[in-house]
Amino acid sequence: MRPSDFNRLVKLAAKQGYYPLCKKFIEDNFDEGFHPLALATLVYYLPRNILDLQSKEERKAAIDSIPDDATPSHTKQLVKHGVTRLWQRERNGVSR
Repeated sequence: MRPSDFNRLVKLAAKQGYYPLCKKFIEDNFDEGFHPLALATLVYYLPRNILDLQSKEERKAAIDSIPDDATPSHTKQLVKHGVTRLWQRERNGVSR
């Protein structure tokens, strides 16, 4: 798989917004050997997609959909931190 194809598919997975849907997209669209790498890369794209959800309740539900024991470890904390940082940057007038 070319790196550009890998990256494009991980971005599409992150657009699902909710972790179980993201994980299913990865399982359906990547060879099994790529699953760990795709899940590890997902944490870089998922925060933006969660922040773009319509309401605070939806964003909370999307973060809560990440299991505490997701692989890689600390996925939930990394995504939550990413959403918070992006929100703070935008609130302070720093563009994407």
